[in-house]
Amino acid sequence: MWYLIGDIGGTNLRLAAVDPAGAVVERRTHPTDGLTTLPDACATLCAEMGSPPEGVAMAVAGVVVDGQVRMTNAARSISRDDLARACGLDPSKVLLLNDFEAAAWSLATLDADKVTYLQGGPDPQPGARVIIGPGTGLGVGSLVWQGARPTAVPGEGGHLRLTPHSAEEVAYFEALIALWPEVQMGAALAVEAEAILSGTGMPYWYRAIASARGEAAHLEGAAAIFAAAKAGKDTSACRAVALMVQYLGGVAGDLGLVMGARGGVFVTGGVAQQNQWMLDDSFLAAFNAGGRHSKWRAAMPLGLCSDPDFGLLGARNCLFVQHERPLPD
Repeated sequence: MWYLIGDIGGTNLRLAAVDPAGAVVERRTHPTDGLTTLPDACATLCAEMGSPPEGVAMAVAGVVVDGQVRMTNAARSISRDDLARACGLDPSKVLLLNDFEAAAWSLATLDADKVTYLQGGPDPQPGARVIIGPGTGLGVGSLVWQGARPTAVPGEGGHLRLTPHSAEEVAYFEALIALWPEVQMGAALAVEAEAILSGTGMPYWYRAIASARGEAAHLEGAAAIFAAAKAGKDTSACRAVALMVQYLGGVAGDLGLVMGARGGVFVTGGVAQQNQWMLDDSFLAAFNAGGRHSKWRAAMPLGLCSDPDFGLLGARNCLFVQHERPLPD
């Protein structure tokens, strides 16, 4: 007996087979924009395992509607029925989850050894938990408990609005909207958070700042921008990343306050995991800047989750709860 889980992001398509105790026994990784489709990859793994899985759970970077999901940052659509046929199962045994719904599920079995706490910790605290992840996009999820049973609350928190925090930033936002008009929120000087707080958005944000400052934008791609900012080699990159860090800290703190996250707020995702140096004092100050509720925010545990398998483990946790199996310790 085995279970099939997956984490399908804008960059990688990752699958794993897990045993009844929840341990990963096989893994497969493909590029999301490659030739291998998710149903084909699932069918191949099922054939290699020699039997259909007991159940399937796939975490996908997109909004799930009526058993289908169109990925937000990749030209792919995924259907529960297609996955069921590929795995030889009834569709009722296939779960499609938003990727950060799955990320929230991963908090039910949080491994303290893979969390670096910026405040609070290291022992898990009772109460709701929030996870936020700047990666290809910006994911947000939360975990709450109904008695002893955990459940994730899905949403699209990565698309809440950001506005300038100072007069200096007005020109940056105007330039960003001119470069990428789709991310503007209505007619206001406001953009989706993902337009700045993600690897996809960072190149636009960097070019907008360079344009507003009258500087050349020599850097290509988010990785180069973060590297230049870390080295202090490009003034526009330094400003773009510094502002991103402040916005990210503020959004994380806001979401923790909204959810009453006494169990902690956890940052993850490729951008954060690969650039841990960003989560500095300015990030913590922005997280705790809550006006009359600053002390409330400062009491929330805040940590960086460095486990690259958080999406897979969350899909597993959700599947096991649905199948009334005990979660791994």
